Amino acid sequence: MRNPKWSRDEIILTLNFYHQKYPAIPEISSTEIENLSNILRKLQVKLSGNINEKFRNPNGVYMKLMNFHHFNPNHPGEGLSRGSKQDEEVFLEFQNDLENLNKISNLIIKHLESDEPIEVPDLDDEGFESQEGKLLTRVHRSRERNRTIIKKKKDKVLKETGRLQCEGCGFDFSETYGAHGQGFIECHHLKPVSEIVSGEKTTLNDLSLVCSNCHRMIHHQKPWLSIEQLKRILT
Repeated sequence: MRNPKWSRDEIILTLNFYHQKYPAIPEISSTEIENLSNILRKLQVKLSGNINEKFRNPNGVYMKLMNFHHFNPNHPGEGLSRGSKQDEEVFLEFQNDLENLNKISNLIIKHLESDEPIEVPDLDDEGFESQEGKLLTRVHRSRERNRTIIKKKKDKVLKETGRLQCEGCGFDFSETYGAHGQGFIECHHLKPVSEIVSGEKTTLNDLSLVCSNCHRMIHHQKPWLSIEQLKRILT
């Protein structure tokens, strides 16, 4: 089995390790590298449940760390020049925001230890990856699709306004599709992915009702749009 390309989650975790240790990157045989390798393996099991013996072994992890030398303007040598485009993008994205990088990395690790169920992706979710990576995106999507809280949110809005209207563009499925569209609308979780605490309960105030098009546009690019930013685009 050929190992998959490095995911954004993996790059974030490894880059945070790099910045935490630089310039004294541990040796390839060190306990620190082995621990990072184990975290990356656990992440892949959580996401897909399928790894082989060589997946993100210490050799591969160490080489990825050496790739980051190539993008680091403070490093005196060239490092390994085989880093991917995504390696460079993530490195540059967090170059001046190491505090946020560390926060996201720690959050990913906390969710790895959590028993909270995560959404199994479907074909529609291919573009739904936040800048924090796949694992936290799936936590976000799971909370958006919790049927119990969604029903409570819809019931509350119907009781208060008498209709289910998109909070972005104002679209009402029942007005356009009649009885066929009655009660249909999607939920968007408002809390930024980087602030979703493991095991935290979703409240009605955490959810926003949006039409399918607006929901897709919110998630279309990194970073995701807020409802306010979406409204400004539409005005």
